[in-house]
Amino acid sequence: MIWLYLAQAASRAPDEMEDIRPPIADSPSLMIVTILACLLILALVAYFVWPNAKPKVVLPPLPKEVARRRLEALKQRIGTETGYDFSIKISDVLRSFIEQHFGIKAVQQTTIEFLMEASKNSHFDLAQQECLRNFLLTCDSIKFARANAGIRENATLFERAAAFVKEAK
Repeated sequence: MIWLYLAQAASRAPDEMEDIRPPIADSPSLMIVTILACLLILALVAYFVWPNAKPKVVLPPLPKEVARRRLEALKQRIGTETGYDFSIKISDVLRSFIEQHFGIKAVQQTTIEFLMEASKNSHFDLAQQECLRNFLLTCDSIKFARANAGIRENATLFERAAAFVKEAK
């Protein structure tokens, strides 16, 4: 086969040129480009016209709401929890509320450290500072000194914490 091609090429005159080939009837590349352009336009129209479901922004609950929910959950346990367990939980609720609402480190500080910082802070007036001091000292005496605490003491601690959360500005 190669020999035949070489023989034909050698028999031709060097100045003889091959004629121009006729154009291809249907150009497949033009058709492909047209289809892709139509698909792109359809995709753009669908993107802008199609209703896109944006996720609704859910705001986190306010610290007061969180504290109220936690207090309501503890209210049902006033009669069933021991004074020790209840004082730990109610103290944690109030300290977490103060930390989130006022931005004062309260959860990881001792009572004395927290009361010193609260006295320097303008968020608390003297009555609130005294209420906090009484509440936290009562909780500490139950937690650390193992003072006797029953349903009445649990209810008192709950009322003090609920009143503080309610009156917080």
